[in-house]
Amino acid sequence: MSNALTLDLWNSILPLAGLCALVAWLPGWLVGRGNLSQGALARAVGVTALVALVVGAVLAAGLYAAINEGVWAGVVAAPLQRAGFFLGRSALFALLWGPVLGFVWLVKAQELNRRLGMRMVDEGGKG
Repeated sequence: MSNALTLDLWNSILPLAGLCALVAWLPGWLVGRGNLSQGALARAVGVTALVALVVGAVLAAGLYAAINEGVWAGVVAAPLQRAGFFLGRSALFALLWGPVLGFVWLVKAQELNRRLGMRMVDEGGKG
């Protein structure tokens, strides 16, 4: 095992890659394959951001617990303060997954507009 205080595959790269994979996958799963609503897509992106913040906070707590004794006891003793602390760490993770989510939103919105355009062509130009 490597030193817990260094960045390596197990304590930083894989957890953050997993978080980015969740952010890339979840909006498509929430809206479904045949979605034609920009509003539903926007709601799915918002829900994904909230889920990513919570998952990131749990991830941060787990990473802190791996290198510090008593992290879980501190969470039990002061849950609101610790939740705020780990949500703050999770907000820093958003610097990584935020652009991924923005790009996924852009691609999904373009795909949605393409399908709407194709549907208009198939219907003879009726909006």
